[in-house]
Amino acid sequence: MRPLVAVGVAAVAVGFVAAFDRGLAAALDPSTAVVTLVGLFGAVQGLRYASARRSRDRRTTDLGEPERRVRATVPGSDLDAEIARVASSSRGGYRSRSALRDRVREVAIANVARERNCSTAEAARAVESGTWTDDPTAAAFLADDAPYPLRVRLRVAVSGESRYGFGLRTAVDAIGRVEADGSGTEAGR
Repeated sequence: MRPLVAVGVAAVAVGFVAAFDRGLAAALDPSTAVVTLVGLFGAVQGLRYASARRSRDRRTTDLGEPERRVRATVPGSDLDAEIARVASSSRGGYRSRSALRDRVREVAIANVARERNCSTAEAARAVESGTWTDDPTAAAFLADDAPYPLRVRLRVAVSGESRYGFGLRTAVDAIGRVEADGSGTEAGR
């Protein structure tokens, strides 16, 4: 056994005996010499542990690669991309434009039916006839046979914007107003 371990075991044994035998505890007077000796013993042990710690290899924890964020899809981004594609002033894409117009028409019918508390057949008739909104451009966009107003046709011709894109934007705004106002009429116009 190493000498320091033997001294430690002896000190613990004397402590246990002193705890049970009061006569032995009275014989051991904790004078300044004993307290100093215990303090020196503690200091030596501390230095010994510190010296042993210095010579050890240091190991660090490998934290690994941080997680990469996954881009979340934005609701409606596919619709925005489709609108940008078909609303451009390029020719062609009749089938895509027709499908998008039908999609907007379905939303308008559902919105009008909900806000006016009527059947979808009545709402479809209102959208088809253009009575669902006071905006003639939105009504013309969703109705099959209604022409665009003259001022809209002139504005589109001068600006170079596609008539389809202008009508689509107007119809979507009118649907939003129906939902916001609770009626098909435009507020403030």
